[in-house]
Amino acid sequence: MNYLKSLRMIACLFFSGLAVLVAGCRTVDSTAVANFATTVTAVKTQADDALNATAALTRDASISYAAAQPNLAEANFIETPTGDTISEWDGAFSTMETYAQNMSTLLSPDAVKDFDVAATNLFNQFNETASRLKANRINSQAGVNALLATAFTETAGLIMQARQQATAIKVARATDTNIATICTLFAMEIGADRITSPGLRKTLYETVWTPRLASLTPSFLAANAADKAAICQQYADLLSKRDAQDQVLASLRRSILLLSDAHHALAQGKPASIQADLNVIAGEIQHTRDLFNQFSPPVTPPVKK
Repeated sequence: MNYLKSLRMIACLFFSGLAVLVAGCRTVDSTAVANFATTVTAVKTQADDALNATAALTRDASISYAAAQPNLAEANFIETPTGDTISEWDGAFSTMETYAQNMSTLLSPDAVKDFDVAATNLFNQFNETASRLKANRINSQAGVNALLATAFTETAGLIMQARQQATAIKVARATDTNIATICTLFAMEIGADRITSPGLRKTLYETVWTPRLASLTPSFLAANAADKAAICQQYADLLSKRDAQDQVLASLRRSILLLSDAHHALAQGKPASIQADLNVIAGEIQHTRDLFNQFSPPVTPPVKK
């Protein structure tokens, strides 16, 4: 009798614990998915801000550079990255954003049916992104486009394979390595620094800022003392823009790597880790905007008549 009572008590404790565990898993799943989707949207916003700010800074600095050249030529008005490059980055991150948002379908009562449709749409979108990456060069490094296209294609296949598992965490686990690869490749394209690592930061340093700074040397050497002060100020302004642009790109690179960490946390069911990443990314976004605003001309209000 005592044995039966003990057995019943153990059974009650087991099933009570199981109920709590299942409820806890659902909570972790829901929170993790919501936070990851927010993280992806935040990084997409930062990428748009950072790349547009980078292009604006190089465009602004090109005017003084072009004015110092012997001939007026389009090549002197370099804008890096180009509008087409920014568009491809935006398209790739839009696909990642759709992936994150569709994870929420796995939290509904009809998860399998709903995600089966979502998975097919994601499969198509990832493959379309891969096709665009093959056709349009976004990188300053040979081979990055092809590797990104392959990673997007493979992720599409993994999503389709995992669609019957119908839990966000299981899908995230299936794609985690490939999402990490995509993030790593975008981070590589930006570059770890502007001196030694191949990437956008080094390209800008060598092909935009260094020639523009060097172009001031002849004028400086030929100028009188009064004019030299003005040229020195121009040189200092260029240095400030160069460094601000580099910090903007470095900040974006950190956020992209944090996005990889956030996806891994989703795969592991750790919403607290994702929230921590999201908090850091929010700070990086604000840093990007502050740097750009520092060099943006003030908006003059219209004169009332």
